[in-house]
Amino acid sequence: MEKKKIIYLLLFINFSSFFFGFFFLEEHGASILDATLHTYPAINALKTNFLENIINYGKFGENSYPLHHTIFAFLNPFKPGSFFFRLISIFWSFASIYLLFLVIKKRLKFSNLESIFLSSILLLSPYFRSSGYWGMTENTGILFLILSVLFYLELKKNVSFLNIFFVCLFSSLALYSRIQYVFICLFYCIDLFLILPSVKRKFLILCYSILSIPALYLIYIWGGIIDEQTTGEFNSLINFDTIPRTFIAILSLVGFYSLPFLICLTKDYINLLKKYFIKYFISLFFLILLFYFSEIDILSLNEKRDYVYGQGFIANITYKITKIQISYLLFSAIGLNIILNLFQYSTKNKILIVAFFSFFSLRVHFFTEYLDPLLFILAIGCLTIKNLSELKKLRNLVVFEVFFILTLIGAILI
Repeated sequence: MEKKKIIYLLLFINFSSFFFGFFFLEEHGASILDATLHTYPAINALKTNFLENIINYGKFGENSYPLHHTIFAFLNPFKPGSFFFRLISIFWSFASIYLLFLVIKKRLKFSNLESIFLSSILLLSPYFRSSGYWGMTENTGILFLILSVLFYLELKKNVSFLNIFFVCLFSSLALYSRIQYVFICLFYCIDLFLILPSVKRKFLILCYSILSIPALYLIYIWGGIIDEQTTGEFNSLINFDTIPRTFIAILSLVGFYSLPFLICLTKDYINLLKKYFIKYFISLFFLILLFYFSEIDILSLNEKRDYVYGQGFIANITYKITKIQISYLLFSAIGLNIILNLFQYSTKNKILIVAFFSFFSLRVHFFTEYLDPLLFILAIGCLTIKNLSELKKLRNLVVFEVFFILTLIGAILI
């Protein structure tokens, strides 16, 4: 009963803080500006003349496929940015909470209360909150990604044609909402191809081939993965030359968001330090060498060079504190050790991690919102992690609550 009372209290904090942020117009990552300049004009235009504005979609500067905008143009009847438009967006976002609850129940067999609490952690994500408050694309991508995970877990138990189709469908819809979710399609395609019988492999390829037709058509009329008719700035979004810089930025965020899992799933901290003490400093040394040999400049995306832009909040905060560019590598080294450790657990982990880094590392600008709350969802729903069932202990639930509340407070203050 004591555990239940505490979890109910934490749930009240999560839900009430979410609605508090909604009514007091909380925002993160310039979400109001992005919504006003890019998202709302695209939604309004698709309502007015769908075909013409799909063909010239690049003029809105969204740099993604227009599924989210299409959904909100035709299913959300209110004026973009209005109170009721944003209220519909909130209910749309709450669907992700429910779906993640189902994923946790299916995969980890936690109680209803434990599962709904862990799923409510999304409500503390600054970027999940902002996307929900302002009707932006992030939460639509998250919703379809979680749906794909749900059917992926079901497919592991029941290898039916219907489950294969739903995995392909919802992962494709995630991609059409947020282009960087192409990694999850690649993961499912490779992982399922390795385990499915021959006939169902062919069905898998057929499904993805058919579902790729809208993207291929848009690429044809746009002249590129994004609308090159209007922007002509593909290299400013995706570039092989910036892979080392983005790779290290991703590792710093992986290191940070892995901290609650390390705290909760480690039974012997002394042995952990002994085991990884030397490995950590070897990783740190390797990353420092990579940083200097690749001539990385984390201030290069900011003309004024007074803060770190487009490299994740860890790089920005550590630079503000120390004025030393490589200071964020302290977290990157943790992230590298986490990744190398996960590699050992399963083939599935290897496929997912390689697919993840292969696509995300191509980004020139890499913002924290790309991984928060994505990393939490992947850890709970997809990755093979030792002792994950330990998360249901009250101590560990409280650790996650405190970690994400402090992260939210930090995002609000900074």
